[in-house]
Amino acid sequence: MDDKKTVLLVDDDSYILMIMEKVLSKAGFGMIKTATNGKDALEALGLIPMDSGEICNSDIDIAVLDVFLPDTNGFEICRKLRSANRDIPVILISGYDIEEIQNKVIECGAEDFLEKPFNPAALSTRVNLLLNRKRRRQSDTMNTEPARIKFNMNHSVPFIGDNIDGYVITEPLGWGKFSLVYKVVNSETGRIYSLKMLSRNSIHNRSTVERFRNEIEIMSRLSHPSIVEYVGSGCCGGCPYLVMEYVNGVDLEEYLVTSRFVPLTDFGRIAQDIASAMSELHRNNIYHRDIKLKNILYDTKSGDAKLSDFGIAKLPESLSTTQEGFVVGTPLYLAPEIFVGDPASIQTDIYSYGASLYHLLTGSPPFVADSSVELFRKHRLSEPPSIKALRPELPEELDNFIIGKCLAKDPVDRPESMEYVHQEIGRIVEGFSPTVPLSPSSEY
Repeated sequence: MDDKKTVLLVDDDSYILMIMEKVLSKAGFGMIKTATNGKDALEALGLIPMDSGEICNSDIDIAVLDVFLPDTNGFEICRKLRSANRDIPVILISGYDIEEIQNKVIECGAEDFLEKPFNPAALSTRVNLLLNRKRRRQSDTMNTEPARIKFNMNHSVPFIGDNIDGYVITEPLGWGKFSLVYKVVNSETGRIYSLKMLSRNSIHNRSTVERFRNEIEIMSRLSHPSIVEYVGSGCCGGCPYLVMEYVNGVDLEEYLVTSRFVPLTDFGRIAQDIASAMSELHRNNIYHRDIKLKNILYDTKSGDAKLSDFGIAKLPESLSTTQEGFVVGTPLYLAPEIFVGDPASIQTDIYSYGASLYHLLTGSPPFVADSSVELFRKHRLSEPPSIKALRPELPEELDNFIIGKCLAKDPVDRPESMEYVHQEIGRIVEGFSPTVPLSPSSEY
């Protein structure tokens, strides 16, 4: 640790500021500056003009920024640092969970994130770590010729502009508990893709890594216009990644939140696209096991829907309903027989498909409950509310097919194949002339 390095601590809570200062002083940092607002922080970082109008240089070597400040926020300060090309590592701190502010953390270019309350030792360790990386980076810059930016797994997360084996990150698309998804561009061809990478924290979790490898294996076997296309895979800094087709749109769960209305013609196309994709899966003896709106991507320009997320998809010879004692899949959409330990099948996928269509049409899953036990009871014994009662303008035949066939309690009463489902959905939608105009003002 270099006691001559200057650390800037920024937080509007004077008590937290005092604690951080004491922690770093005890760890041997002798030069610590503090600020309680954005203006003072920007001035210390040399990002606002002095009275003379000149921009001053900054002696700050690393900054620890609270996300929310009285006059600005840590994201904005971090963006200004990156725009000014200041080589000052940033650690963001917040009482919010990382998943609640994930995209902003990635987009602003912060090197690290600590959730309050954090272990004092974690703060000094992170500061030391980032200063050491900065020192090595500056040394490498002096001793080597300029080269294109490469992704360095020493970062907590990849950043916009990082190059992962020829794929340059242009935008964060999502951040889950175990993985990160980015919009990337191939540096040689200029083509745009999505890149999904396991987070550094998850690569030591065997089941997570196995699920990711399973997704790669399943996707590499498939080729269908309504299935997200597999492009390639690799490993960078010990973290496996998957490159796939980029879909310019949203998942259907998000689509419902933003639109709250699904015209019958759009519904018919979406339903048939996914039925066709599932037919392809079943022809290859693969069961998806997690059909739900979140796993269906909708291209808002072309109107195409594509099936995604094959992490728990299985071939018949490797089927296992449970993993470490837990039901695999999303309970809101699971067939009742899955809850009692029956293996996945074409009919269990059809049930989940029917539950997803019900949700898409009505804005709610067929059953909701406060516990898995109660949810299972409803899936096994209860009848969902009529779709037509919630959407009077829709054909009754559609209601009968989704609830009466796809969501039948007994698997033998469900359709035998997704090919049949595809045909029936098409026939019902194409043969329907609505008596009630389908307009964006319709409500359900």
